[in-house]
Amino acid sequence: MQTAVELDFADGTYLFDLKLPQLAELQEKRKVGVFALYGRVMKGRGFIEDVPVAITEAGEAFAEDLWETIRLGLIGGGAGHVDGKDVAVSAITARRLVENYCQSAPLKESWALAAAILMARVEGYTPPKAEPGSDPASEQATE
Repeated sequence: MQTAVELDFADGTYLFDLKLPQLAELQEKRKVGVFALYGRVMKGRGFIEDVPVAITEAGEAFAEDLWETIRLGLIGGGAGHVDGKDVAVSAITARRLVENYCQSAPLKESWALAAAILMARVEGYTPPKAEPGSDPASEQATE
């Protein structure tokens, strides 16, 4: 099981990872421990038949809980894939991505992303296994 998760976000696909330095900063900035923050972000979120649902009126997270989780997850992940190219994610890039794609968007989008990032860190994440034949490189090798 891993604590990093790769998710579609903004202009590409990014790796999110709340490593220890980012986790410590998140707890310090939000003035709450990781489990309390996780509980606050997850309140109002759940699943119906494996489909994530959000009941906004039951939520307790602050917007800053969401944005800081995303920003620090981007910094910890440090990488993304945009327009077919691998990109490095610095602290400046992470701040810009959050400002441009989170702070002006509906909060529900940031809520889902922050929940996924925190869930990976707290619960762990097992990426889905690629199905045989779904990788173009493996298809070429068998021809």
